[in-house]
Amino acid sequence: MQKIWALAFLVLTVVSGYLGYQYLTSQSELTSALVYPAPRNLSEFSLIDHRGNAVGREQLQGQWTLAFVGYTYCPDICPMTMATLSGAVAQLQQALPKGQQLGVWFISVDPKRDTQKQLQTYVGYFEQRALTGVTANHDQLFPFVRELGLSYAISSSTEPEYRVDHSASIVLLNPVGQLVAVFKPEINAEAVPVVSKAQLLRDFPLVMAQLK
Repeated sequence: MQKIWALAFLVLTVVSGYLGYQYLTSQSELTSALVYPAPRNLSEFSLIDHRGNAVGREQLQGQWTLAFVGYTYCPDICPMTMATLSGAVAQLQQALPKGQQLGVWFISVDPKRDTQKQLQTYVGYFEQRALTGVTANHDQLFPFVRELGLSYAISSSTEPEYRVDHSASIVLLNPVGQLVAVFKPEINAEAVPVVSKAQLLRDFPLVMAQLK
């Protein structure tokens, strides 16, 4: 009996080690992305999109969604990320299972200045139908952003041209609205920390392959 238990333990150890090796190997192939070991559910939330429609978890259903936080008055990270995503949607779409769609959410964390009209103008500038701008009051925004693993901080300045500190990562949600992966920006002291188009196009198919 002891020999049987010892053999079973040995087999379990070998299998666990192999699976762990496979997971670490697959992660090491990614240059900027991390796939979560298990999908993360989101709590219910209530936002407003750039068309004036109410947005909640239901609007994440039925499509893959890339989302990031920012604000329309952002001088660098946001317009660069918006340009990257709007220009890459068609290529990223090719990595999805047949018949599935990809959406992009720009989550404004500056509701004071980013009114519906402001968001509509900003999103419209990029001429990409897959883009949706969303925002809300901070009581809704903060817990939602935190659950996405992202963050932001509003300046206490009373000046009208204040800046907002925020994450530069892009998260991926699956067609049932669960958080499944995150794409992290390149860190370079001489450049704006953004997820580049090259990174995204390289890692997105690898991420999708792991999620199948």
